[in-house]
Amino acid sequence: MNKMKIEIWSDIACPYCYIGKRKLDRALTKFPHADEVELVWHSYELNPKLPKQNMGLTYAQYFSMQNDCSLDDANDHLSGIVKLAKDTGLAYNFDNLIVTNTSDSLRLVKLAKKYNFATETEEALFKAYFVDGECISDRKVLVRLGVEIGIPKEEIENMLDSDLFKNDLEADIRYSEDVLNLQFIPFYVFNNKEIIQGIISEDEYLEVLNKSYAEWKASGVAETPGDIISGQACSIDGKCS
Repeated sequence: MNKMKIEIWSDIACPYCYIGKRKLDRALTKFPHADEVELVWHSYELNPKLPKQNMGLTYAQYFSMQNDCSLDDANDHLSGIVKLAKDTGLAYNFDNLIVTNTSDSLRLVKLAKKYNFATETEEALFKAYFVDGECISDRKVLVRLGVEIGIPKEEIENMLDSDLFKNDLEADIRYSEDVLNLQFIPFYVFNNKEIIQGIISEDEYLEVLNKSYAEWKASGVAETPGDIISGQACSIDGKCS
C-alpha cells in the first residue's frame, strides 16, 4: 500500500530527538490514518569526533563544554530537559548517561531498514542511551539490542567489522544541509513539504499530520517546500538549546 512519508533526521545523542519521537508517536495514535503513514529515518551525527568508548565525562560536563556554559547552568538546563521528557513519559537519567560516539548505532538503524525495524531500533537505542545508561558504541550492546529487535546476529557483526553504511551517514548529512538547509535536529519533512525543526507540542504534530495527509490524498507527493515550524532543538554544531 502506498503511504505518506515522514522523513526524520536525528541522532541518538540528541535529547530532543527522543522526546520528539515520543510526541509524534502519541500524535499518530490519535491520527485515524496512521496505517497510511511511513516513518523514514535518516541520520545526522552531531559529534562524529567522539571516541567509540566511555569518555569518562558526566553528561553535564559534556553539555557544559558543548554549549559554552557553566556546569551549574548545564545542570539547570538538563533539569528542564528531564522535566520535558517526563511530561512525554520518558525517564531520562543524565547521571548515568555514557557520552560516546553514535556512528555505529546509526549504522545499526540503516541495517534495520532491511528488515523494516528502523523505528524499533531508534526506540531501543534512544532508551539504551537516555534511560538505561548503556554505552551505545559498545559492540556487545549493539549486537544484543539488534538481535532482540530481530536483526540476525551475523549481519550485525559483519556490519560492525566493515565500513557498511558509512557513506550513507555522510550522504544523509550532505543532502539535509545542501538541499534542505537543515540547521537543527530533530528535523522532519512531511510529504516532501511541511518541515518541523525541533520539537513542538503533540497537538501541533497532529495538525501537521492532518494537513499533510489531506494534501497527499488530494495531490500525491508534494513538489514544492512548505512552511517551517521551529521548536527546541540541537543545532548542527552540537549545541542543544
